[in-house]
Parts: sequence; C-alpha cells; structure tokens
Amino acid sequence: MNANPLNAVNRGVYISDNLPFLKSLNDRCVDLVCIDPPFAKNDTFGRKNEKSPDPLKPPLSDEEKATELALLRRWGIRNEQEANDAGIDWPATRYKDIWSWQDVHESWLKDIEDDHTGVHKLIETTQEIHGDGTAAYLCYMAIRLFEVRRVLKDTGSLYLHCDHTAGAYLRQLLDAIFGKENFRNEIAWRRTNSKNFTENDLGRNHDTILRFSKSDKATYFDRNSIRKPYDLTNGPPNGYRWSPEHNDYVAHAPVHAPGNRQGDSGKPATFRGVTYSPPSSRHWSVPGGRLPNESISEGWARLDQDGLMYIASNGKYPTSLRRLALMSGIAVDDFWPDLQLTSQERTGYPTQKPVALAERIIKASCPEGGVVLDCFAGCAYVGIAAERLGRAWVACDINPRAWTVFKRQFSKPKLAPLKCAEPMPADNVQQRLFGNIVTVHGPGELPARDTLEEEQTPQPFRLPDKPRKFKTPASVIPEREMLDILLGMSGYQAWCCGFANRKPDGSVVETIRNFHLDHMDPVSRPGFSHQITNRAPLCPHHNIMKSNRRLHLAEYREQIAKDGELMVNDVSDLMDLTEAAHRTLNIYASRIPQGGLPL
Repeated sequence: MNANPLNAVNRGVYISDNLPFLKSLNDRCVDLVCIDPPFAKNDTFGRKNEKSPDPLKPPLSDEEKATELALLRRWGIRNEQEANDAGIDWPATRYKDIWSWQDVHESWLKDIEDDHTGVHKLIETTQEIHGDGTAAYLCYMAIRLFEVRRVLKDTGSLYLHCDHTAGAYLRQLLDAIFGKENFRNEIAWRRTNSKNFTENDLGRNHDTILRFSKSDKATYFDRNSIRKPYDLTNGPPNGYRWSPEHNDYVAHAPVHAPGNRQGDSGKPATFRGVTYSPPSSRHWSVPGGRLPNESISEGWARLDQDGLMYIASNGKYPTSLRRLALMSGIAVDDFWPDLQLTSQERTGYPTQKPVALAERIIKASCPEGGVVLDCFAGCAYVGIAAERLGRAWVACDINPRAWTVFKRQFSKPKLAPLKCAEPMPADNVQQRLFGNIVTVHGPGELPARDTLEEEQTPQPFRLPDKPRKFKTPASVIPEREMLDILLGMSGYQAWCCGFANRKPDGSVVETIRNFHLDHMDPVSRPGFSHQITNRAPLCPHHNIMKSNRRLHLAEYREQIAKDGELMVNDVSDLMDLTEAAHRTLNIYASRIPQGGLPL
C-alpha cells in the first residue's frame, strides 16, 4: 500500500491528548515514531518543596507563566476544569505516573475487547498478576499504539522507551499489536554512570528501547549511518597495522565464512587466474556484499581493482584488505552506553533523554525527507534531533508546559535554533508549513484526516475456539467448566483451606480466578483419574505445596489445619468430601459418552 502525505503541520507542536491527535493523522504518513511514554512508576515527579518551589529548572519566569495562561485563554481554556474538558492538563510542575481504572475510558476497553481479543486477554492477565495499576496503564498504551501502527508507513518503525517497571508487559503488548515477527531489537541504553546499588539488588542503571517495524518486509534501516568512528588515541584497532604502501592502517580478513552452501558461494571461484575451492565446511564471501547477479569471482575482481584484495606469496587463499580510512566505523549493537545528556540540553525533567539518543534512532530509521513523530513530547528532544538532521517532524503533548520547553530548547544556539511562533503566522501559509518556524496548536486545532481506510492489525496466536480433539480425552468435562462446577458446590471456596475471593464487605465473588484445579488422589496412587470425581479446587499456595506431597486431599487438609493455615474455623466447615463424591459421580455419569469411559 502506498504512503499518504502528512496532514499535520511540519514543525508543529500540538497540545492535546495524543489519542485524538493520532486519530486525526492520515494512514501511513509517518516514517518513524520515537516515544518516551510514562513508565508506570507509581510515583509523582516534580514535588514542590522549600528549596524548589517550581521543580522545572530553570524556574518559570513570570512572562513564561503569563504566556502559558494567555495561550490557554486563546483556546477558550481559563481554569483546570475547562482544561480537563478539553482533554489536556492544566499547567503544573508535578507529573503523576500513577495509574488506575479512573484514567481509562470505558470505551477504550470495550473497543479492545471487541476488536483485539488477544490484547484484551493480556490486559486481564496483567491485572491478575500485577494488579489494576499496570493493567490500566496497558489499556491506556494499547489504544494509542493501535493508532501509532496505523499512522506508520509500511517501511516505518517504532522506538518505545521504557524501563524495568512495565517493560516486560509493554513487550508483550507490542508483540500483540505489531506482531512478534516484527520485533527487531531490545536496546539497552545506559542512562547513568552512577552506582544505584541497594543492599539486596544490583544497580538499575539502564533503560530499554523496544524497536518494532510496521512490516516484516522492506523496513527502512540504515545501520552504516550510526557507526561509531574509530578512536585512534591509543593506537589502531586490534589486527590493524600501518602500511606505508597504502598510507593507512590495514588488516587482512578471510573471504570465507562458516557453513556449506549449495549455490555459487559453495563452488570453486577464480582469483587472478587461479581457481580455489572453499575450505571444508565453509563458503566464499565478498566483503561488503555482492552486486546483483555478480558471481564470487567477479566480486573478488571488482575489489581487486580497488586494491582491496590481497594474496601472500605463501598464502593458501586470497584475503580481503581492510583499510581503516575506508571503513565507516564500528558497528553499533544493542547496548548503547555512550549517549549521555549534556548540560546544554537539560530542562529539569528527571526523565529527560539526550538529543544524541534520538539522533542515533533517526539516522538509522528515518530516511532523508522522512517524517518523525513524537506523541509524548514534553522534553522536546526528538524534535530537536529531527531538526538537526533535516527531517520533517511533528510533536504532541498533553501539557502546555511542553510548548514552554520547546521554546527554551530551540532558543539555545548549540541545539537547533529556530523561531517559535504564537500565534501561527496565518498570513503566509508556505512559511507556516515549510519555513524555519515552530508553531503551536491547541486541542481544537488538530489536523483534518483525509484517509479513512480500514487496516487489519496483526493478532497474536490464539488456540482455536472449537475444542481440540484428542485420541483419548483427559476428561469428559472441560477443566474450566469442571472448576466452575466444583466451586459452585462449595460456595466458591477452596476445598483445601476455605480461601475465597471476597469484596471489602466480606461477600464472596463467584469467580474461578485465583483457584487451581488439582487431583484429590495424587498421580502416584492407584486408581488415579483426571475425571471430575477426583478433582478439587485449591488455592494457589496450597496447590503448589501439595505438588510435593503424596497425600490425598483429606490427609492434606488435616496437615493444613495442624499448620494453622485454615481460613475457616475447622476442617468440618470445608466442603464435605463424601458429599462431593456422590454429587460428582452423578455429574460424571450424566456426561459419559456412549460406550463409556473408565474412571
């Protein structure tokens, strides 16, 4: 599918909730999305105190404060309530990264449940494992990441910055939305050189950048553009020596690589009139790669014309000649320890990222003439980097303080000095769209989307809805149904200790969550069965403990009572196992297929 033109203003800073902003953008109009969203840290940043009445540094001037309020008034926003109604933050110096379901619109979850069942199940599982806060955060991110994927070109990429707090959950979310086959890298960025050790833990000094592509084909990526230059302060790299003949440092490298090949690279090749067969279990290569339809021999001849092939008088095989001056630098891997924030860039935000970090990402994944989008743009570092590299860019942030930061950063001579205009210069459309000017746009000034194409989002692998057919079924009743039946018999209390899911008022929630289905008679005993007649719902703790004991549930309950772990007054208050045997036998008998099954 063809890309669409960007319908937002180049160098535009949009003050808006990024969900309606993303929904206003055309399909496939952006080459790169680079975002640093909240990390779900369950904390509030920028608290005021006596030493720091305004934690944003340097403190806001009276003129800046007045400008922010005047800008809001121009958009019809005069107080915090009107800001909330417009879907943006009222200017503040405290930034909350604490999440609950009150931060989530019910329609978001409903849309996810209806259209993206895999993502909905991930959110439900996260809620069960990690709690409401992380689940609500994932819902907030998911509904936005669907739009991020839509606005990316088919050759585009997403770089998402996170840390250990929710990084594992975001990785699964991105697998579900972009497709696990489109995962490209998990980059570790060393954010500090400090030693943040605690008594019982290693220091956490790196963040993670998750890189996904829109498609598994034709993704734009220029690895050579981000190679690091060689540092010759302490001499040349290992293996290189000075060559007076070439007036350069040179090294010799083999032209064969591990592995057998059936094609041209696995057959004999000719160099300077001599034919060579590949060494055992290896194949030929052409350093730097072959041209289209070029044979190994032709590739070697081409390199030889450029003086980049060599064979020693006693050499068994030719070698390639690497000249340091012609090398583009050291290849960058997925560990980035060398990019740190400079004093010139600092805004005062504790989570600010360096411009050099965004520059490396943009060089690698946004072609010249491409478009960069940052929809969590409060620190302005992505826009600064895109401007310095000559890419078009668009930014969005929910807080009008972002505009103050953009103006500050673009006024610094060592960054990317540009004029920031408020209001927009409406008298000159060409200047507004393409000139050397940064403009601000309010929540009621979003782009007009002119593409309304439906796009299918990759869905994660799901088991089929129809029951799988086994040669010999494990039981005549599916285990999920079995667990619901057995819990219903005991009033949704565990048969081991009396555990139940309870509301604050003490009432029992009729749900199978937090229960495990186990066998009353263990596997090692004669007469073992998978049928409902030998099953019981246990709490997770006692199910794990029972797995190491060859006890019948009746014996195990006595041990639980002896250990003081009952959640009822006495074992007699638990489900009567004799009664359960009669009831489950009747249920089992009613489900036996024609021909019967053994217990």
